[in-house]
Amino acid sequence: MFATLRDYLPKGSSRFSCKLEVDVQTRVQDILLKLKIPEEMPKIILVNASMEERSDIRRGDVLSIFPPVAGG
Repeated sequence: MFATLRDYLPKGSSRFSCKLEVDVQTRVQDILLKLKIPEEMPKIILVNASMEERSDIRRGDVLSIFPPVAGG
């Protein structure tokens, strides 16, 4: 979780990350809901440092979630 999305980490998490136990068929969307990240919030989502099209999370995967990127 990066920038403003860190506010959605569960209590007791490290500054940028947390570990979650997930079921076999957990989807990225399920995790976003669990963390209460608003669905309409645009974001960049990486699974294992790659922009993959698959939506499921497997044991050992690293999910990175970024807020909208701005700059000039």
